[in-house]
Amino acid sequence: MSGSPLEDEFDSAKPPAEPDELREAGRDLPGPTRPDKISIWPVEQDRFGIDVLYHGATGFRRADQVQRQLSGFGVPAILRQEPDGGWIVRFGPVPRTQMLTVLNGFVW
Repeated sequence: MSGSPLEDEFDSAKPPAEPDELREAGRDLPGPTRPDKISIWPVEQDRFGIDVLYHGATGFRRADQVQRQLSGFGVPAILRQEPDGGWIVRFGPVPRTQMLTVLNGFVW
């Protein structure tokens, strides 16, 4: 049974690189893009969905940067604007180990 389009895209993509693999390949991880809010929810089989919310004048720039970098490293992510003007980057579902890699390497 097929999940969301994002889940289907993630399942068909190669797993994202680990931070050490990126450094060895000469690719630096981005600097901090501290979000205003992070929401994590379990999906199934030790997989998680994650929303990262940004507000304010720099919110869009940070959200756009995170979405582009995640996509560039093989982690499907979507960017959408909330009715209150905030910006959410949604990614996943991802396995627990990849969730921690993405949060530590790209979001926080």
